[in-house]
Amino acid sequence: MLQEPTVVHSESESQSTIHFVHALMQFALTVRYRIGVVYTSLLVTGLLAGLYFATATRYYGATAALLVMQTGADMLPTSVAADSGRQQSKMTTFAKLITTAKVVEGALEYLRPEDCIDMAKAPREKWDDVLRDNLSARTVRDTNIIQINYRSKDPRAAVAVVNAVVQSYTEFLDRTYKGTAREIIQVLTREQAGLAEKLAAKETEVLQARREYEDLGIRSDGRTVHPLVQRAISFNEALVDTQKQRMELEASLAAIQAAIRNGGDLKQHVMAVANVVGNEMLLRGLGINTHNAATLDRLGRDLLEMHASLRTLQEHYGPRHPEVIAKNEQIRMTEAYLAGYQERISQRLDEIQNAQLGPMLAEMVQQRLNEAWKLETSLQVKFEQAKAEAISLNAQLAHLEIIEHDLQWLRNLHDVLADRIANIDLKQDGQDVRTAVLQDPVIDNRPISPSLRNTCVLALLAGLTAGLLLVYAIDILDDRFRSIEEMQGQLGVSALAMVRPLSVSETSGIGALEVHTAPDSAESEAFRTLRTALALADREARRIVVSSAEPGDGKTTILANLAVSYAQSKKKTLLIDADLRRPGLTTMLEMRGVDGLSSVIRGRDDVVRMASAHIRSSGIANMDVLPSGPRPSNPAELLASSRFSELLAWAESVYDEILIDSPPALATSDAAVIGRLVDGLLLVVQPHKNRRRMVLRAAESFHLLKIPVLGIVVNRVGSQEDRGYYGYSSGYGYSYSYAEKYGDDEMDTIGDDLAQAEGDSLGEDAAEMPHHGNGNIATAIVPRRVA
Repeated sequence: MLQEPTVVHSESESQSTIHFVHALMQFALTVRYRIGVVYTSLLVTGLLAGLYFATATRYYGATAALLVMQTGADMLPTSVAADSGRQQSKMTTFAKLITTAKVVEGALEYLRPEDCIDMAKAPREKWDDVLRDNLSARTVRDTNIIQINYRSKDPRAAVAVVNAVVQSYTEFLDRTYKGTAREIIQVLTREQAGLAEKLAAKETEVLQARREYEDLGIRSDGRTVHPLVQRAISFNEALVDTQKQRMELEASLAAIQAAIRNGGDLKQHVMAVANVVGNEMLLRGLGINTHNAATLDRLGRDLLEMHASLRTLQEHYGPRHPEVIAKNEQIRMTEAYLAGYQERISQRLDEIQNAQLGPMLAEMVQQRLNEAWKLETSLQVKFEQAKAEAISLNAQLAHLEIIEHDLQWLRNLHDVLADRIANIDLKQDGQDVRTAVLQDPVIDNRPISPSLRNTCVLALLAGLTAGLLLVYAIDILDDRFRSIEEMQGQLGVSALAMVRPLSVSETSGIGALEVHTAPDSAESEAFRTLRTALALADREARRIVVSSAEPGDGKTTILANLAVSYAQSKKKTLLIDADLRRPGLTTMLEMRGVDGLSSVIRGRDDVVRMASAHIRSSGIANMDVLPSGPRPSNPAELLASSRFSELLAWAESVYDEILIDSPPALATSDAAVIGRLVDGLLLVVQPHKNRRRMVLRAAESFHLLKIPVLGIVVNRVGSQEDRGYYGYSSGYGYSYSYAEKYGDDEMDTIGDDLAQAEGDSLGEDAAEMPHHGNGNIATAIVPRRVA
């Protein structure tokens, strides 16, 4: 039971696929008949493309390849096996930076006036927009390479712009990743330069003092220093430490102020401030309890002890022992608290915006700097006092020792600054983003736009698309069949005969039947051709219903004349008027007002007896007629009854051919009801009258109901309404007259031979005739009269 919906769904999908393929084939056939529209569309689009290519502005391109490498702990991986997702994310960011306003504005500063040809018609404030519109950057997949492209009206200008963008981009990265360290290095370098001058002066002073004091500069390792001198030296060492701290504070303050001015990220200065102002003061400034530091230390030691205790417990107990579980829970809570403390600090930093963090950090550093200045001033005063006292004790010796100590201090301070600068350089180099140009832009005089190949491809695609759309629109508006081939292709059945307008003057009675009135006419020959096509088909068709898509297509006339042609071939033929709504056959044969088919079906007596009583002679040998009878209120129900099936079964045993007239297929369901009971259906089409979609809908309804359609009969072709447009009259393009070629006796013999061939439905000539895949005759020949 569960598999049945799947089977139904599969069948539905199969039918949908078949319908789609069928519609596609129909559209392909329509395109074939209107191929001139497609050619015209291609010609027009080709001319427009040629005009565009001839008049379009030429643009030239320049390309540079840039390698971006980030070194340090957060470096970009360069191996193929690295994390490609993380790499591509960073490379995408680096690529997007190229088109940002900072880089574009910086590139404009390097351009000469002759390089600004693309911005000539734009105001100066719009130049960056023009440059950005023509600039593009993309990353090469799975690499650290960025391709920078620029298109310009001049090839030299394109190269100049690319070079300017590369230079501006390199400087932007250099400023971004080296700005803070550079500010600190500049401050320390200035201090180092001033210190170098002092060191040189102090060395000169020491040399002069030694020359003045002669050998007093030579010291012994065991010599005792006087307390006053030692006191001056101590103050001097304290003063040196204070000055070093003051210089570090000045460097940190300068870096923070520079970051505030440039709008940089101040979070990177937090740790540096902690080193110079102390963790406790920084935490108080951030609003964090300073007692947590001692707690953290204690918790860290406790955590180590708990881990050791857990290992001891695990040696004696299993993992589910209560003490092991309790110890694990205690360790988990301690670790969670330690991790939460770091998160609280990070959260506090995230809560403080740059506008608050910068002044706060600057204030703390400034406060410590002021304290350092006060301490340095105080130490300087005390040092001067101690030095004066030491000098007064032994002016020469003390003075020499002091200036030698000053010299040594200056040398130490100079070395400290040099080490500090070197450390900053190393750290800066270790976390740098480096760029290298792999491919320089070159001048290329071949324009990249418009491209001849792209223009041709686009013109071809546009022409085909426009042509197909025009064909589809024309096909929608022109709802008529244009040829027999189109009709056969779209309906999926063969055209068995083409019938021209009949020339009989009578409108009713057997005199209205062309085959009976003028059996030698070309119009009558069309019905004999139809009879032959039906006789020589692969499928035996003795019970045939004739219908049409719409009223007034001439189905009744076709049916009656076909019956006469069967009768002339000495086949006993029965005509049944099953159009119980508008009985056209009954009216044509002047049998209105008599009992007929409706009386037989509604009657209670035996079907055979009632049918025999109601069948009437047509006045033509071998042809009988069962008229429609009184008009019932429920025609479809009567035709679907078992008595109608019994009637057809009896008639098949008595007559050679049974031809049934039915209402139009789209007007009622009577034709479909009858079609399920007979051998096949003939569909009559009148090209200049029928709308194509109506005929297609009728044929599709027969196909869905699995009613075999033997073929189509094209009626009233060659008239003035469709001559020269549909092409149906081309079937009459040859002369035909048996009377000219043969005598009257030979004509009778030919007629008998043809009847015999149709009666047998076999034979060498019949077997060699071509057939369609569905068993119907491919084309019926309709001769025309000779003038």
